[in-house]
Amino acid sequence: MGKERTKGEKEIRAANAETLKFYKSVVSATLVVYAVVRWFLGFSWYHVFMSISAATTLSLTYGSMSSAAAGGTDLNMEGGITDYLKDILLVTAGVTILSLFSDYCWYLWLIIPLFALGKLWTGIIKPWIFAPAPEEPANMGQDQGGPRKGMRQTKQRKNVGGSTGAGQPMSAFNLR
Repeated sequence: MGKERTKGEKEIRAANAETLKFYKSVVSATLVVYAVVRWFLGFSWYHVFMSISAATTLSLTYGSMSSAAAGGTDLNMEGGITDYLKDILLVTAGVTILSLFSDYCWYLWLIIPLFALGKLWTGIIKPWIFAPAPEEPANMGQDQGGPRKGMRQTKQRKNVGGSTGAGQPMSAFNLR
């Protein structure tokens, strides 16, 4: 087994162009089919609002993908942000088409923020909250003065409430 071959810049650009062409056709077909079918079925302000929301989401997602491709990002790389953009685009397109059968299908759009919350919980919040406490070093109670300085501080704490033994009140200048 040899080293895995990396893609060249020309190959990445060609693959990105093909990927963008596919997603552009998905966006276009979704919006055209929804508009035509909704025209014949009739529409209300709710349908207009939801179709504008879907069209905005589709166009912004596609725009983000195309600007990432213009910057030289490989759109087909697994595990990148472009994977999430493609998922958002496909879920939005699917929900838009399914909403032609029932208005309740718009609720499926909630999959996107729920998935984002799940990623946020498992990747950031949960490890932060349930992280074990950092271990304290063994010499945490003693300063650089060593054990003798610690003993002096203990002796001083004992004498705080009382006197110095000679009948005089304790002061910062009269420590024994």
